Amino acid sequence: MITLNQSINQFPTKVSRQEIELLLCCTRTRIDPETAERIQTLLQQDIDWAYLMQIADRHGTIPLLYQTFKTMWREAIPKTVLTQLQNHYHTNASRNLFLSHELLNLLKLFQSHKIPAIPFKGLVLAISIYDNLAMRQFSDLDILVKQQDIVKVQELLITQKYQLETDGSWQQTFVHSQKPEVVVDLHWELTPLDYFPFKLPDFETLWQRSKFLTLKGESIIDFSSDDLLIILAVQVARGVNEGRESLAQICDLAELFRIQQTLNWEHLLQQVSSLELKRPFFISLLIVNSLLNAPLPAQVKQAIQEQIQVDPTILIYAVRMRKQLFTEIKSPLIIKLFFQHLMINGPLSSMPDRVYLVWQFLSFTTRLVITDTTQADREFFPLPSGLSFLYYLIRPIRLVSRYITNSKYR
Repeated sequence: MITLNQSINQFPTKVSRQEIELLLCCTRTRIDPETAERIQTLLQQDIDWAYLMQIADRHGTIPLLYQTFKTMWREAIPKTVLTQLQNHYHTNASRNLFLSHELLNLLKLFQSHKIPAIPFKGLVLAISIYDNLAMRQFSDLDILVKQQDIVKVQELLITQKYQLETDGSWQQTFVHSQKPEVVVDLHWELTPLDYFPFKLPDFETLWQRSKFLTLKGESIIDFSSDDLLIILAVQVARGVNEGRESLAQICDLAELFRIQQTLNWEHLLQQVSSLELKRPFFISLLIVNSLLNAPLPAQVKQAIQEQIQVDPTILIYAVRMRKQLFTEIKSPLIIKLFFQHLMINGPLSSMPDRVYLVWQFLSFTTRLVITDTTQADREFFPLPSGLSFLYYLIRPIRLVSRYITNSKYR
């Protein structure tokens, strides 16, 4: 059994390289004596600084790494490395400052047309969690609006020389035609419900519970602390589910736990339960605790342990995420799809967990290969719409026929 008081070095799936461990130890705003001692030991090793910079940049954690090195271990870091980190940090700070102007202009525009909007993610997290605009790397501006306001917002963005780049089921991406570095992700949902069906609170609820945040002397709307913590946890779980794990998001969640120790945790856990978000929420908490030793309150630790008793597969996600976070070799598509299936179709039944996993994998692959019909099945034997249910019988016949045909010419 994994206990939630274990440090990152005691977690069953260890990191593969000392540079990764060093990054994990440094991507925090508060470093305890045990972690500081480990950093000191690691810095005496033969560190591949180029690799460390590469993975820190890929995971958007250079600002955190730079602050730790600059504050506590400046003399132990090669000057060229510290200079690179410093240059990256200041370049990022300048870019974030520029994007903050763009965000404020858009929010004022929406407000002048009586369109409520909530900015979130990168830029807002830099202020609300780190209290420093330079401490977060991000690539776009995320704004949540009501679905009924989408058309009006689209028209306003077009007047500001934004062009629609992608149109999805839960968000749209706009790029400024004259400033292509300015990208706006316009959301009306916080998760893609068509393939990650975990529903977060609706806009009206989030708006009513929201609070004010100061950005460059201007007041903007921010999620309440409870809502922000739940949203960040679900975003971490979605990243794991999609195979695009982000250390920066994990750091955000860990840091939020550090600064929000006075939350009403019992109330928050009740919210998680009523929203039916236990599975993604506890997977994320297990991840942030195992990777960054996040300071989880006693009630939360107890809730995780209780969830593990009901659904041990959340441990599998934590271990898998640890393996996938820094590897260049991604899992085969079938494994990725299976874990996406498992995330949605958990928790465990009463059968033993290993038996359950085998059963789920077999049922998933059977459905994927045999019963999920495709365009190829429709082309193989066209049927009128009223008989489309027969494609579930036609698909196995088509697959067997294709196998026999291919076998003849081997």
